[in-house]
Amino acid sequence: MTLERGNAFTPVASATMIWPWGASLIGGTVAGALSFLTNFGLAGIPAAVTTGIFFFALVGGVGGVLSKKGDRRGRRWAATYPFRYASAPAVIGGGAVAVVSYVMAVITEFAIFSGLFGGLFAGLGAGLALWLIIGVVAMVAGDKK
Repeated sequence: MTLERGNAFTPVASATMIWPWGASLIGGTVAGALSFLTNFGLAGIPAAVTTGIFFFALVGGVGGVLSKKGDRRGRRWAATYPFRYASAPAVIGGGAVAVVSYVMAVITEFAIFSGLFGGLFAGLGAGLALWLIIGVVAMVAGDKK
């Protein structure tokens, strides 16, 4: 494995090796369902989907650093380069939020161009928030041994 040397595309390799898929699926599903229940109705569907995606990436990124079940080399790499590790969940979460926001703006409001900019900014905001939260958690709580 080339994680220590940095020869591979390490953010994605590290994120996929230590990502707790079960916990992130459950966390995203529960957060999306609770968001839908608080925003009941047709208008609550896009908010529930984007909330579920955000928490899927958040639980997966943070759980990968804090869990002891994943690959030790991946956890060590994530603790050594916390913001590089956080970039993979941030791109996944932010990109998915941007796509869902754009599609729902086009479907509900028929806003093709303004929906594009709104979806872009929603995705950038979600990606930035994920990158900061996961990066700080990996920096503070990561195992650097």
